[in-house]
Amino acid sequence: MTPLILVIGPKGSGRADAVRELSENAWPEGKVIRILRETREGGEVPDQWSFTNGQATVPAPGAEEAAILVLHGGLSVIDQMEALHRALKPTLPDAVWRVQRIVTVVDCPLTQRHEAVEKWYEPCIHFSDTVVINRRWEVPGQWVTRFLAPYEKAFYPCLFFNLLKDGSIANPAQAIHGEPLRLSHIFDDIDAVDEMEFDEDNLPDEPFDLVRQPDKYFARDELGRRNILVTEIGDILRQEGRS
Repeated sequence: MTPLILVIGPKGSGRADAVRELSENAWPEGKVIRILRETREGGEVPDQWSFTNGQATVPAPGAEEAAILVLHGGLSVIDQMEALHRALKPTLPDAVWRVQRIVTVVDCPLTQRHEAVEKWYEPCIHFSDTVVINRRWEVPGQWVTRFLAPYEKAFYPCLFFNLLKDGSIANPAQAIHGEPLRLSHIFDDIDAVDEMEFDEDNLPDEPFDLVRQPDKYFARDELGRRNILVTEIGDILRQEGRS
């Protein structure tokens, strides 16, 4: 299967710089890296994927070494991730893509200005192996420390990188290569028993269901409503002139 990198971030967050840096410098020179943008953000770019009526359609791989798929920066991240999960599950008999890494780009000044954006980033980082901090130099250092504190306290396994003023990342290859480092296993072919973390001192007394549970952000109640509601930031992006 062809490796696929997912990139999450609001419009204007620095996604374009991060994608450029990864595509040009994270693989050996000469490797062909395909960039897939959602149709409403893709413009005249030929390589696109689509998110319509809750369904994701991703084109088949070609001759590329790997591809970077950029999520739409103004639509629900949870809805897009759920749709991509259905379309890209490794257990599908016709699976052709392997989600290698998920990268979130954090826009520091936008996040500092709007508490809702900080909340919006929580599920993004939950899904991510790599978090790229952008425009760090435009906010106080104390704010960055406070923003990162909950993830450090909870021992999130993802890696944190800075996107520098010149658009570079110190070690772009490390950002997208290696074993998954994300909390969520929606794109990983993991046995349900492995997720339960049983050992000889921790065995269930009652029969248990071996069906994998949905990611906490995908879980719904009996009426089909999401158990966890995530604040959307479309209105904020419009206020910021990023619609």
